[in-house]
Amino acid sequence: MSTCGGTSITQLQAIDPDGEPLIFGVVGEEAMRYFAVQETTGVVWLRQPLDRETKSEMEVEFSVSDSQGVVKNKVSIQIGDVNDNAPSFLNQPYSVQIPENTPVGTSVFMVNATDPDQGAGGSVLFSFQPLSPFFSIDGARGIVTVARALDYETTTAYQLTVNATDQDKRRPLSSLANLAITITDIQDMDPIFTNLPYSTNIMEDAPPGYEVRRIRAIDQDLGRPRGIGYTIISGNTNSMFALDYISGSLTVSGQLDRENPLYSSGFTITVKATELNDDRTPSSATVMTTFTILLIDKNDNPPRFNSSEYRVLIPELAQVGFALPLYIQVEDKDEGVNSMFQVVLTGNNSEHFSISPTSVQGRADLRVRVAVPLDYETIRSYSFSLYANESLSEHVGFARVFIDLINENDNRPIFSQALYNISLLESTAVGTSLLQIKATDNDIGTFGVVRYYFSDEPDQ
Repeated sequence: MSTCGGTSITQLQAIDPDGEPLIFGVVGEEAMRYFAVQETTGVVWLRQPLDRETKSEMEVEFSVSDSQGVVKNKVSIQIGDVNDNAPSFLNQPYSVQIPENTPVGTSVFMVNATDPDQGAGGSVLFSFQPLSPFFSIDGARGIVTVARALDYETTTAYQLTVNATDQDKRRPLSSLANLAITITDIQDMDPIFTNLPYSTNIMEDAPPGYEVRRIRAIDQDLGRPRGIGYTIISGNTNSMFALDYISGSLTVSGQLDRENPLYSSGFTITVKATELNDDRTPSSATVMTTFTILLIDKNDNPPRFNSSEYRVLIPELAQVGFALPLYIQVEDKDEGVNSMFQVVLTGNNSEHFSISPTSVQGRADLRVRVAVPLDYETIRSYSFSLYANESLSEHVGFARVFIDLINENDNRPIFSQALYNISLLESTAVGTSLLQIKATDNDIGTFGVVRYYFSDEPDQ
């Protein structure tokens, strides 16, 4: 608009030769809407504002009259431009979808705004308000470009405000428009396991089908996350566990036993999670983790001796404390208090021998020792029962011990009397039986046979 309503814009001038007063006016309906003339002075003013952008030139007919008649004259009025229009955005609303892997520097949209003003007032400059670190806009052309790598998992949409400003330095006008940029997800991220670390303890008698734990992984691509398939890669000794491909349920599939050397240290299973395509085939997006499983001991093993019976020969002169040459080992394969037991040697005359240790946890080498002096002539052999008793009555270890004594020549012959006196006649014939001397030996066998002879050695 060049001039506001009520403003004087010019003055009409005319001369009447007769000196009569003149009356000024404006002719036509359109002209009368915009212009008015003071009848006596000819001053022209605006009734309402003009708009160059609607009509840049008007032809107005003015009149002047006296008593003799009316004279009309057309005047061409050029409407000059002022910066009275803000830029106007076209084709709103603005929205666009782009994939998250759109390269930096890619043009993704172009905004358009026009300003009907002329010159600097009609030249539009674009900018973001406020500035965006992820997008830039060409100030002259309105082309929006990716300025930084995008990530759907970080931000799924951007709401940008575009400012269109004309370049009139004296009176710049501007308009705002919203640009909605939606980021679409692509499958660019591997899955991740949740609720890590995976580690658990289970009873060694957990039955087949028992669920150890449910493993879970998720697709980090949040736009349209894919399903996950689970598999065991390694560490599943003897296939003791099964992993459901879809649900991730890890279950026992075999008979566990903590006392089995293969399982005593537990299991470290490597599990792989794979993102699945729509047809359930595996994709290339995978992740792996380990699952540690330890077996909790149950008191399910009795003590056991390394043999069901033990036999030994020892001399009857074995000293008290002598350790019999027996290799006796006893073991309870359970753990901790479940492997504690007592060792007992029992049977007729078992007090003649001792055994140690009597209290055992886990495993021990047992020693049987002579507890009292032995005598082959009194007891030639022993037969004992060896028990390993646990707190559970049904958990008992048992073995037999057989000890035979070796006879030793450990007894002197003893005469029936200490002194034999006889009287002989000098006429006693040679070969005459004079006396029977008797001696006994408590030893048995050849060691108990007594032979008699005369000795010149003095009695000791």
